[in-house]
Amino acid sequence: MKKVLLFSIFLFFQYGFSQTTLDKNDAIFKGVKIENLQDPKFDFINNAKISWDFSTLDLSNKNISIEVITIYDCFNGENASDFKETIQVLNKDNFVKKGNRDLIHVEVGAKCFKWRLVLVENNQTKVSDWSYFSFLK
Repeated sequence: MKKVLLFSIFLFFQYGFSQTTLDKNDAIFKGVKIENLQDPKFDFINNAKISWDFSTLDLSNKNISIEVITIYDCFNGENASDFKETIQVLNKDNFVKKGNRDLIHVEVGAKCFKWRLVLVENNQTKVSDWSYFSFLK
């Protein structure tokens, strides 16, 4: 009986704190765009500009965030290990429906980064696959 009780508690926590993958056709993806910006000092460097526009979406009971993690081993792309802490480009504390943020190579202190969208809706977390960006041309 104890095993059944422990197993049911385990399943409850797995279901309650699990993350599902965000569908690539979701309208939230259409609202986020990443662009290359030419670095004014170095011609072999591209800086990044992350723009978002969620003004056409109904965001009631939804929290959207954009996570950026600088990575150390750029040759592994999205599968690379984390280098520094997560940069919250957009989260519930600084949320605006439309905006952008520049990620400057020197300020970030890395050669590349990976980013993803996180959507929390009705206490269920959905995350997108990681996308990769390299500052080097």
